[in-house]
Amino acid sequence: MPSSISIQASDRDSSKAVDSTTLVDIKPSRFSSFDPAYITKLVRTKDKKWLRERGGIEGVLLALETDKENGVRGDRTDIDSRRKAFGSNLFPQYNLRKTFRHFVLEAIKDPMIAVLFICAVLSLCLGIQKHGLRQGWQEGLTKILAILVVVIVSSSGKFWPIIQCLEFSVISSYIPETEVVRSSKWQRIPICRVLVGDVVFLKPGDQVPADGLFIDGCSLNTEMMRTDGQIDRIEVDAHENPFLFFGSTVVVGYARMLVTAVGKNVKHHGISLRGSSIDELKRITSIVGKSGKTVALLIFMVFLVRFLTGKLHDDNGKGVSFGGETTIGDVLAVIVGILATPTMIALTSTPEDLVSAVRTCLAYSMKRLMKIQILVREPLICHKVASVTTVCMNKTGTLTMDSMKVTKFWQGLNSNEVQHNLIAPSVLELLHQGIGLNTTQPPSRSSSSSPINSTEKTIFEWAVKQLGMDVESLKKSCTILETKPFNSKNRQSGVLISKNGDNTIHVHTKGAPEVIIPMCSHYYESTGNVKVMNEDSKALFEQILSGMAENGLRCIAFAHRNTLIRDFTIFQEQLILLGLVGLTHSCRSGTRETVEDCRRAGINVKLITGDNKVTATIMATKCGIIEPDYQPGEVIDGEEFQKFSSEERMAKIENICVLARATPDDKLLMVQSLKQKGHVVAFIGRGIGDARALREANVGLCFGTQGAEIVKACSAIVMSCKDFPFIIDILTWGRGIYDSVQIYTQFLLIASCVALVIDFVMAVSSSEPPGLSEVAISTGKIPFPVFQLLWMKLIAGTLAVLALNIEKPSQDVMRRPPRNLKEPLITAQMRKKIGAQVLYQIAIFLVIHFKGKSLFNVNAKEKDSLVLSTYILCQAFNIFNPRLSENIVEEMQKKKLFLSIIGLIISIQFIMVELLNGFSGTDRLGLGHWGLCIAFSAAPSMVTWFVRCMPSLANFRLPVLKPKID
Repeated sequence: MPSSISIQASDRDSSKAVDSTTLVDIKPSRFSSFDPAYITKLVRTKDKKWLRERGGIEGVLLALETDKENGVRGDRTDIDSRRKAFGSNLFPQYNLRKTFRHFVLEAIKDPMIAVLFICAVLSLCLGIQKHGLRQGWQEGLTKILAILVVVIVSSSGKFWPIIQCLEFSVISSYIPETEVVRSSKWQRIPICRVLVGDVVFLKPGDQVPADGLFIDGCSLNTEMMRTDGQIDRIEVDAHENPFLFFGSTVVVGYARMLVTAVGKNVKHHGISLRGSSIDELKRITSIVGKSGKTVALLIFMVFLVRFLTGKLHDDNGKGVSFGGETTIGDVLAVIVGILATPTMIALTSTPEDLVSAVRTCLAYSMKRLMKIQILVREPLICHKVASVTTVCMNKTGTLTMDSMKVTKFWQGLNSNEVQHNLIAPSVLELLHQGIGLNTTQPPSRSSSSSPINSTEKTIFEWAVKQLGMDVESLKKSCTILETKPFNSKNRQSGVLISKNGDNTIHVHTKGAPEVIIPMCSHYYESTGNVKVMNEDSKALFEQILSGMAENGLRCIAFAHRNTLIRDFTIFQEQLILLGLVGLTHSCRSGTRETVEDCRRAGINVKLITGDNKVTATIMATKCGIIEPDYQPGEVIDGEEFQKFSSEERMAKIENICVLARATPDDKLLMVQSLKQKGHVVAFIGRGIGDARALREANVGLCFGTQGAEIVKACSAIVMSCKDFPFIIDILTWGRGIYDSVQIYTQFLLIASCVALVIDFVMAVSSSEPPGLSEVAISTGKIPFPVFQLLWMKLIAGTLAVLALNIEKPSQDVMRRPPRNLKEPLITAQMRKKIGAQVLYQIAIFLVIHFKGKSLFNVNAKEKDSLVLSTYILCQAFNIFNPRLSENIVEEMQKKKLFLSIIGLIISIQFIMVELLNGFSGTDRLGLGHWGLCIAFSAAPSMVTWFVRCMPSLANFRLPVLKPKID
């Protein structure tokens, strides 16, 4: 109740005082009867004592001003007040501006960048002092701008993949949803809109959207991942453990929960389910970086010793050292040059672009996949996709369409194609109860809504249309006492109900016919008569089931029994069979062709299904997984598979093509056995029973974005499109992207190794000190201007990556066997190519450097331009060389964009040397010199192409000459 406060006032003149009283109503703030901060900690602390003191779940419901049946009010005022008191379920957003600034500051803090910047500033000051402000600023300012551009380009290269990943999550990733009741209406909302006080419905496969308390439900079990990656399975109930944690996943049962904490107040348990390493790339980066620093240190020592001993000379042949006629400015300039060159070598020798370019490469390819509705949740999974040797998949939702149709209904020993009004009312009522109440749908949800399970939903909707089932009146006429959720091991579910009119108790069970029929002692006919289930009738039912299986139908059996006991666990026999329902699936288009494509790529395909052997065999034959005359041992059931000893299983695992009547344990064991045998396994899952197999597989994939949250959480790749042929696109992507990473690694290692060797040789062989305008070939040249630093970075970090990823992966990658997962990134063949290219390029550059003036009739600056141009063109052809095929004309037609980028690199180099030579510090070259550059650069590619096109020497035979007989 509002409190009243009396306020008395009096006039200053006591003689005219008039007492007055004003009543002010002060409305207490919401949720003032408890500390909101503590209730958000309730689940985290598991404080059952506090919960009991507050009156249990009913007390918390009252305190949070909510109702377990009707939920919160849900109007704007109610939502705002709850968010103000308890917060929202939104988590902190990524600050893009802060992230980019972080990368820029990280680059600026690099000690080598700092040294270069100091050298550039000194260059600016000394240039102005020597040549005046009008002419002296150009060189120093160019260096400063070049360094800033390199910092920005480097930061952008690291930042761009983050933007792409965020774009993927916003545009194309699924948004988890949950089901809540507000103002008596059940509705699905994104979990980010969940409020404290919401009543949430949880079913198998759902992610718990926030911390909360168990209200009611049936057989609720959740799984939660610990920080060490292990899975804890937790049973939740109203008495022993009523606490539900954000991020855990429902695996069995259903429940209603009361949300007590959202957003940053929830307890976080989950970690990334998977993680791929790029240790090899980092190791390569470290080795090259250390080599560069060693070379830089050696060059610094050589220059320092020469400077101290007076053996350095300037352009005029004048010795440069302390004392004599050398000015302080000259000495300072030389010291800056001595420091700048080794620093630039050390800075650019570490191929940081190797890791960042791989990220860019992955982000670019992921963006392309998003256009065909494929979400890659773990980008670095590509190396495993490239190694897949076996694909395991379910039938439902993978080889077949999601939608099903009831095509057969048997009552007794007769197939009923008649209308529901010809079925006895008593039998029809029992069918309505067994179909309408024995579902995963909770009793508190909308009575008219369909079950979530696709099989249940199909039968449910068929019963409404064909059997005249009135869902609302059915649920009003019965009270559900207990439910038994479907269990994949015993393959059945059940419900215990009380009929409100006469208080009779009924047990309804449904499931696999081979499980339900042995539990039945009688069966109903459509007339309402009850017949004894003897051996003859059981044999007839077996024939009916065989006929349905041979037609590819999935069969569900329904059984019933009246009782006076409210104990569901004792009813495992003496049931009465109500009927058999047969459902059919439509096969997805292109399935058979996809299976054949997988085989051509060296990938085995295995079908793992819950259907019986006959149904599974028919589907596998239709899809081309097995031949009609398949061999013994290619098709087995889960029970037989489990009975194998470890040795038998390892001996037979590769021959098994179809695993029927498979439980989640069978699926997990199949994946584990294949991995133990040395296979790289991709598992395509759909339901909650596939979660453990998806988590265990090397590559987990699932179809659709509306499936169980645990399935998506365990999958590395989520395919919004539901066509099975898209698996070929994923396998092609994995192989293609891995090829691109290998080619780029090869390209960057060749460029870095050649640059380091030439840097060292040119530095120690020169008696001239490196001036302020000179840096290393790995950034430009010894002696090349700083401007070329940007150009080299652009080729290595941007254009090369773009060239390798601008085109879709060729289908040629699917014409070779999978790569070995244990094979290193740099294979033996790659090492040979890298070694050959490095030796060739070093030899060419040494000849040009030492003999170029006399051999090619050029001056010193033209010789330097010749070295730079040859180096750039060599790296351009290094990008092009691995993409060569025997049919080079056809390859060029397919790779027009790729060739355009290679042409762009060559064109920019030509423009820089011929038209921007003043700015870039180069000198023009004649046509003959350009011809030499192209010849030196293209020679290895032409030799490689020629060798590929040559016929094998083993198949070559000299013609046999017959002697001529006169």
